[in-house]
Amino acid sequence: MATNPKIKNAIEKISDYLDFKYPVNIVSICDKLNIQVRESLDLDDNVSGLIYKDKEDFHILINACQSAGRKSFTIAHELGHYLMHKDILEKDAEIISGAKGIDLDSPACIARQDITAATSQEYRKLETEANNFAAEILMPEKEFLKQCICQNSIDDIANYFGVSISAATIRADRLGGLYFL
Repeated sequence: MATNPKIKNAIEKISDYLDFKYPVNIVSICDKLNIQVRESLDLDDNVSGLIYKDKEDFHILINACQSAGRKSFTIAHELGHYLMHKDILEKDAEIISGAKGIDLDSPACIARQDITAATSQEYRKLETEANNFAAEILMPEKEFLKQCICQNSIDDIANYFGVSISAATIRADRLGGLYFL
């Protein structure tokens, strides 16, 4: 389970929606929270997704050009922003928006981009929390380490969890799971 209290609290908020079947149906969880998820071809290549509030409703917009595994991680990442950083989304201050040609009537949005390109320490902190939430929700530690023993390759693990090979590799590295492969 997550050690960061903010992440742990976020996971507890959705625990009733987790069935511990893999891959996690992250869109279903968003649906249960009344968060609309949709794909867009209008996002810059370096933007995987974003979350924004329109009137009283929250929306997650993901880059349609990315792989299914990347999309799943992005949705979970944006859900993490919703659960942990909702206060920021409620404000009228924009953190970052890499969307092109999209008229989001709301000035408050948090977009998922390459974290190394971020200039703000606060933005990097928010992105790290959202990434860690996504990893924990899609690839829980106990199940992940079990799959590191049961599966033949990192590709098989990524397939099992429905994430990109990159996401599975980073998770394995952080949990020491690569030692099992």
